[in-house]
Amino acid sequence: MSGLQAVAVMFRKSLRLDFSQSDPVVAARNAFGVAIPLLLGVALGNVPMAVFGAVGALFASFADRPGSYRLRLARMGGTSAAVGIGGGLSVLCGRSVPLSLLLVAVFAFTTGMLLSLGINVAQVGIAATAVAIVLNRFPLPPAAALQVAAVVAAAGLVQSLLALAGWPLHRHAPERAVLADLYAGLAGRTRSEHPKMTAPGAGVLLEKARATITGFGHGHGPSMMSYRGLLDEGERIRLEVMALGYCLERFDRAGKAGPYDAVRRLLREAGLALEGVSAALRKGAVFEDGSLAKVAEAAARLRDVMDRHPDSPTGRFASLHARALAGQLRACARMVTPGAVEGRVEERASRVGGVRISLQAPLHILRANLRLDSAVARHAIRLTVLVTATDWLARMLPGSDRGYWIPLMVLLLLRPDFAATLHRTSSRLAGTFVGLGVGTAATYLLGHGNLYAIVALIVLFVFGVRLSGAPNAFFMGIWTAAYLVALLDLAGIPAASVAVPRLLDTAVAGILAVAATVVWPAWERGYLPARIAELLSAYRRYLVAITDPAPNKERIDAARVSARLARSNAQASLERTQAEPVAGQAALFTGEGVLVQSHLLVQAAMVVDAARLSLRAGRQPVEGLMRQLAPFIADCATTLEACEAAVASGGPARGAVALRNSYLALRDTMERDPVQAETVQLAVLDAADRIANSLDTMVHLLKERGARQKAPAA
Repeated sequence: MSGLQAVAVMFRKSLRLDFSQSDPVVAARNAFGVAIPLLLGVALGNVPMAVFGAVGALFASFADRPGSYRLRLARMGGTSAAVGIGGGLSVLCGRSVPLSLLLVAVFAFTTGMLLSLGINVAQVGIAATAVAIVLNRFPLPPAAALQVAAVVAAAGLVQSLLALAGWPLHRHAPERAVLADLYAGLAGRTRSEHPKMTAPGAGVLLEKARATITGFGHGHGPSMMSYRGLLDEGERIRLEVMALGYCLERFDRAGKAGPYDAVRRLLREAGLALEGVSAALRKGAVFEDGSLAKVAEAAARLRDVMDRHPDSPTGRFASLHARALAGQLRACARMVTPGAVEGRVEERASRVGGVRISLQAPLHILRANLRLDSAVARHAIRLTVLVTATDWLARMLPGSDRGYWIPLMVLLLLRPDFAATLHRTSSRLAGTFVGLGVGTAATYLLGHGNLYAIVALIVLFVFGVRLSGAPNAFFMGIWTAAYLVALLDLAGIPAASVAVPRLLDTAVAGILAVAATVVWPAWERGYLPARIAELLSAYRRYLVAITDPAPNKERIDAARVSARLARSNAQASLERTQAEPVAGQAALFTGEGVLVQSHLLVQAAMVVDAARLSLRAGRQPVEGLMRQLAPFIADCATTLEACEAAVASGGPARGAVALRNSYLALRDTMERDPVQAETVQLAVLDAADRIANSLDTMVHLLKERGARQKAPAA
């Protein structure tokens, strides 16, 4: 794909409607939260404070995203406090240009560095910086700083309280919702034609559920114990379904209709039971366990069919995993009702899961990124220079009281990589053009001379902003521009007088943001090799963890979570690279090829993981099998490490092992010396065969293409 084609595709994507992250209820709630300070301010005759409150409430609403109530409170409360501090300091420094510029510079640099902790954390910095830029232009005495800070923060906290209004009645509604989605996804996978196969990123639901239930701010008590247990069972059920899907595939290829039908029936009934778990969680109802009887019947039927084929290793493997799956479904049935009916039983605090967030971890991450070769640090410096410089220049121009628009747009548009910056700039510019027209026409025709009518328009535009959601940048730009036009009109700045300057300022800001990424390049193709290397490293740790004879559930869980995160980061980096209008074919080829092979590798590794879990569940020893696997896994780890270095350097995978030979040695060992786990040996051997093939192909790709063109440095 050429550079122009990539840009064209990106523009077309910006016009598509994607409501996957939109919620009309949340949008209406956020719009109501903005209406409260507006109506109070207008009713009390204090329009400036109404405007300040609306700004604080809007920024707090951007933090109203899915997650546990505790996490939502932390996000929205933190944002409210940040915008209050930013607004208060901005007013306090407003009469001194050097102090104002220093404040903006500090906030902008902090915002850029916070990106290393994730976009959700960076949004807090963006909100505080934006408020500091905007409120600095209002001619208020320093004595009003505390009052402004209090109004802005209070409006944000009111918005937070609205988002948490359901907490006393349904304390764990977010946890139930995310688990319901997880079990609905498991049900769909279980009943699919090919349950073993899955597209990249299939663990997103598990990752989201784990972050909500065990992440920062998670709750305690009997309900949370239920949710944690359901989360763990969901992880195991996914592996068991993959193992049975493997059996289904083997029976289909061998033309064994009886065993195939027996496994298919079990999976179908298990899918219905999983749907029942999802429904109970979603509705907050008691689980109807009638579906478990059908699962038991299907499992008994499968056992009878497999008994007719005593010499079939696949049949014994299927029987083993069928028993495990039936047991896990029974465990889910026992745990789901206490969690589903939360709020009707007494909740007593207890320690759950042992998952804690170290306060030092974020500091370590920030310190690690305080270096010029860090993409985050370079973005922070670029953002600081550009925002501060445009803020200073805007003060030198006529009409500097409204010159904040350029630095504000730079803050909102500039991203670490070129593709994201260009996408946001084009979408925002087009959306602003339309939104300025919509806002100007609406305020002139409907709100002329009527403050309450303007308030109604502002509330309507906020609803549009929140309903659009992040994926719809163009439409979000429309309603954001319309909202700002109406808000400024309420503050006494006529809409007609700012429409054209706002459009020009947005264009200037967009040009500067894109130019900054060209002058000091931040091409994603330069970061893609590092993302791929991180993925291979995560998969190496996962492979080693699941084949360690010593039981270490925490280590394996951590390896799974790390692998999912690395997968999503690598996939996102590849997509951004594809959208860049610059030459990066070598990096793209390596990224695409390695991602495909790594996915095949991890699918095979999950079969080994499922076999290990089943052996432990059946109280069978795993040491013999793992001892036989050890040389092969060691060669795999060596090869993955060589591939990591090759991807990062752009050269061939030096030191990689010929894994086909390692696999043949493993097969000979297993055939010569069967261990107690011989019922799973065929499945493990098949998985090892696929792992060897994936890694050998990966080494070949790196040798053929990676050595020809070293990826350009960022």
